Amino acid sequence: MTEGQFHFSPRPNRAREINWHEWSEGAFDEAGKLDKPILLSISAVWCHWCHVMDETTYSNQGVIDMINREYLPIRVDNDLRPDINQRYNMGGWPTTAFLTSSGEILTGATYLPADQMADALSKIATYYRTHRPEIASRVLEGKKRSGSAVARAAGSLDDAIVDEVLDAVKNSYDAEYGGFGSAPKFPQTDAILMLLEQAQLRSDPELRSMAVHTLQQMAGGGTYDHVEGGFFRYSTTQDWSVPHFEKMLEDHAGLVSGLALAGMRDQLDATTGYLDRVLRDPATGLYAGSQDADEHYYSLDTDGRAHATAPYVDRRVYTSWNAALAITYLDAAIRCERPTLREYAAALLSSLFGERYAPSAGLAHAVGIAGQLPDQVWGLWAAVRAYESGLGGEWLERALDLAQHLEDRYADRKLGGYFDHAGTDQLGRLSEPIKPLVENSIAAMALTELAELVGDPAQPHLARARRILESVAALPRQYGLMAAVFARALDRLNNSIKVSTGNPALARAAVLMHPYAVVDPNKDDRAVVCVGTICLAPVSTPAAIGEAIQEARQTRA
Repeated sequence: MTEGQFHFSPRPNRAREINWHEWSEGAFDEAGKLDKPILLSISAVWCHWCHVMDETTYSNQGVIDMINREYLPIRVDNDLRPDINQRYNMGGWPTTAFLTSSGEILTGATYLPADQMADALSKIATYYRTHRPEIASRVLEGKKRSGSAVARAAGSLDDAIVDEVLDAVKNSYDAEYGGFGSAPKFPQTDAILMLLEQAQLRSDPELRSMAVHTLQQMAGGGTYDHVEGGFFRYSTTQDWSVPHFEKMLEDHAGLVSGLALAGMRDQLDATTGYLDRVLRDPATGLYAGSQDADEHYYSLDTDGRAHATAPYVDRRVYTSWNAALAITYLDAAIRCERPTLREYAAALLSSLFGERYAPSAGLAHAVGIAGQLPDQVWGLWAAVRAYESGLGGEWLERALDLAQHLEDRYADRKLGGYFDHAGTDQLGRLSEPIKPLVENSIAAMALTELAELVGDPAQPHLARARRILESVAALPRQYGLMAAVFARALDRLNNSIKVSTGNPALARAAVLMHPYAVVDPNKDDRAVVCVGTICLAPVSTPAAIGEAIQEARQTRA
C-alpha cells in the first residue's frame, strides 16, 4: 500500500515500513490464503498516543519485521470507519487487535511499547498456529452471545426512565468542580443538555445551576483554550486542569448547544469564533474534523503562538459531525440572536447535501466512504431543523426522503430501530448486528419533530420514533448517566409541542419558552400552539406565546 492511503505521525517514524493494508475483501482473502492472523490497528489523526506508537513501537525494526513476516496488518482510521471501531475497539486509541484470518478477535490492547508488542506478536502467532480447535470453539461461543444482544436490548417504554436517568446524572455530579464523576473527566454533553432542558420543564433552578457550573468550570479551566478558543477533548484530572489537547468537531456540537441553552453568550462567541476561524473552510462552509494535540503549542501565550506552527488540522469533512454542528448553530442563532451562525449553518448544509446527498440513497460519510447510521440520523435532524429555521421547503422533502431511506436500508424489521450500517460490508465482525443507543435516540428525536411538522396520520413517523426507543429500551438502566440522550428522546416524544408561525419574534419566544418546541414556518404573523391534535387560539405577542405554551402543557397533562 502507498503511504498516502494512511495517516502516520507527523513526526519522524518508520511505521510506513509495515506492509499495511486497508480494510477490504482483498486483505481478508490474502490473510486466508496465507493462513496468517490479522493485526488490526485502529488509530485517529488527532490521537497523541497513536502518534507515539508510530514513532516508537511501529518504528522498532524487530516489530516491523515480525509484523510483516507473521501477520496481515490492517490499519483503520477511527473517524472514517466508526462501524469497525464500534466492534473492535479495545478501550481506547490506538487499538491494537489481534484477529483470526476471518476477523474474529483473539485478544487485544491499546498502546503497547515495543518490548511488550514484540512479546505479544510472538506469543499470539504461536498460539494461532497451535490452538485452532480451541480458537474455533471460542469464536462460535462469541457469535452466539453477540447474536442475541439485539433482542436483549429491546423492552417496553417506561416514563420513569427519565427520572431514573436524571437521578443518575445528579448523583454523578461533582459539586466542587462541575461535571460528572472523577478523573478522567469528559464533557458528557447530553447530561448537560438534559439538566438544562429538565430545569426549564420542571422549573428547577438547581438542575440549571449544575449545568451552568459545569460549563463555567470547563470554559474557565485548563480544558479550554484561552488564547484561540475551543474546548480540548477531556481532562485527565477531576478539576479540569490537565487536558488531552485534541480539539474535536464532534465534541463542539454538543458544547455549543449547551452554551446556547445556558445563555452563556461570551463563551459561545469565543467557541464558535475558534470553529469558524480554524476549522471552517470559507470556500465551502464545511468544517474540518479535528485539530491535533500539541502540549507545547497550547502552553504558549498569544505572542508565542504567533511565531509557532499551529497543530495539524484534519481537513476531512465528516457528514455526521457537520450536520450536528448545523443543528447547534441554527438553535444558537435563534436563542442568542446570532444571525451569522444561521448563515454559516445554511452554507454548511447547502454544501454538505450538495456534495454528499442523493435522493433515496442517503448521505455519504466522507469522500469515497459510504454513509453510516450517524450520517443519516444527524442529516435527517439537520434537514428538519433547516426547514424549521425557514431555509426552505426543500429541506422538509429531504427530511422525508432520509426518513424513508433509514427504513429501507437500516431498519430492524422485527424489533424496530436502526442498525449502525446498511450491511454492504460484511467482513469480520461487521456481519454482527449492532443497534447503537445514541444514534437510535437521535433518530427518535428527529422523527418526533418531523411528525409534528407533517401532522399526517398516514406518515407514521411518531410510531417509528416510539418503536425505535422500544428497540433499545432495556439499555438505559444499564448505562446510567450515559443514557441521557435516550431520556432526552423519550421525554421529547411525550412532551413536544408545535408552534406554527411566520413571525421570527414569536418563533424565538417559543424556542426560549419550551425546549421541545417545534416551529412550523408559515406566512402568518400570528402563532398557533398545538399539542397533539388540539390547537389553541392564535396569539400575537411573545407573552401570549408563553401563556399558550403553558396552557398546552396543562392540556397534555
